[in-house]
Amino acid sequence: MAADATLEIADVHAGYGPLEILHGVDMLAPAGQFVALMGPNGAGKSTLLKTIFGMTTFKGGAIRWKGRDIGGAKPKDILSRGIAYVPQGRCNFPLMTVEENLEMAAYTIRDREVAAERDHVYGLFPKLRERRHQFAGNLSGGEQQLLEMAMAVLRRPEILLIDEPSAGLSPQAIAIVFAELKRLHDGGRTILLVEQNTRKAMEVAERAVVLRLGKVIWDGATAAISHAALGRLFMTGRLDDAPLGTGA
Repeated sequence: MAADATLEIADVHAGYGPLEILHGVDMLAPAGQFVALMGPNGAGKSTLLKTIFGMTTFKGGAIRWKGRDIGGAKPKDILSRGIAYVPQGRCNFPLMTVEENLEMAAYTIRDREVAAERDHVYGLFPKLRERRHQFAGNLSGGEQQLLEMAMAVLRRPEILLIDEPSAGLSPQAIAIVFAELKRLHDGGRTILLVEQNTRKAMEVAERAVVLRLGKVIWDGATAAISHAALGRLFMTGRLDDAPLGTGA
């Protein structure tokens, strides 16, 4: 991974059409770090991931990746730069096999490289190799989430943006998904995670960035904040009697 592979968000304003959701967001995701984006519903967490990936109306500020501004770029261009996005929900092709889903995800890869990249993904997710001839729609919820992640990492992205991977899953499936996320991170990949299951997110992430009403109100090591304090932040935007800003 390149030494300058840092994702920098600077004074970003974005939303959907005329509606602005992000009101001047600032944050960094340094190379190789696992960052959890957290906050109450409507805070702008998913919108931030979509904005990084070019899926919202970009209104201002800068999104720099490896020193180059990608704010407002199209998703296909962002993907080609080494950034992959896993949206919330199951977005695979349910009437196609696991292997066919991976082949669909490899549409931008040269034909002679597809088999090698598919085998690489099977090495990362051995369970999918076992299920490769099954229809995606017949997989368990946890296995479908692993397939979503596999489809995203097929191009070997340097940074993975993943939105609510635990949504709708059983506790056992959640444990499997988070174990795989940790393994991907331990392999050197930068991860920017949106997750409402804050306890699980804080177990695996090194840093927490808390958003509220479209702004960052806290940014620090997960070890530096308790789960109770995190709940106070979500509810009030404060840790004590004073309002918080970034890094408080």
